[in-house]
Amino acid sequence: MNIQHPLNLVQISKGHLKKKITKRVLTYLNASRSSVKTDGVRRFFIESVEHDRFSIDGRRYLTVLARDLDDGGASKYRSLHVSGIAKIDGRLKTACGMVKTLL
Repeated sequence: MNIQHPLNLVQISKGHLKKKITKRVLTYLNASRSSVKTDGVRRFFIESVEHDRFSIDGRRYLTVLARDLDDGGASKYRSLHVSGIAKIDGRLKTACGMVKTLL
């Protein structure tokens, strides 16, 4: 699956990025094979951002507490590369989606 990257999140400040993704649903493109979805496109609800750092190879990554919407919604800590974030749902769309999961 080919998804364009309209977002340029690598350059924005830590505080702005944290505010932009916390309590939102992200569409994330796995860099490696996913055991949950064959196309590697994942959806996470970000509960909190714990760390915002750069790896040895210069890639910016986040350690987040997230609910995996493709795998039962359990909360777990995950490391996500910022360049893998393809889409951030708005607050209204996120809220409606979360209500649907409860019904």
